[in-house]
Amino acid sequence: QASITCPAGGPQNVHCHMDSVAQDVCRDVKAMRDRGRSEDLQLILRRRMGDTLLDEGRVIQLLSGLAKANEGKASLDVLHCLQRCNLEMNVRIVTVSISTCRKISAWNQALQLFREMADSRVEPSTITYNA
Repeated sequence: QASITCPAGGPQNVHCHMDSVAQDVCRDVKAMRDRGRSEDLQLILRRRMGDTLLDEGRVIQLLSGLAKANEGKASLDVLHCLQRCNLEMNVRIVTVSISTCRKISAWNQALQLFREMADSRVEPSTITYNA
């Protein structure tokens, strides 16, 4: 995958590794926010991701791509939306999300993710604790 400049509105020198679907979601989330509309995020994700909506690899790529593009809040919004779509949480997805929480100082959300891990019986890894 090539490194591309993310259209998420971050600094122009921020690069993130995202495929075209992740780029489209990134652009749609930013446009939705810029228009001040509360368009249904789930609709955007279903339109752009289709059958791969709950695919672990695609989800991780999307969440981390948004976070790297200075769209940490959008990344967490996408995570919560996917949870409502029955995304199966696992240590990799939670670790990426906790890392995002650290980057945007969302400490309460990070603690909530740790609680959700315990509730779901997902074992945190050393990487999770260091995120």
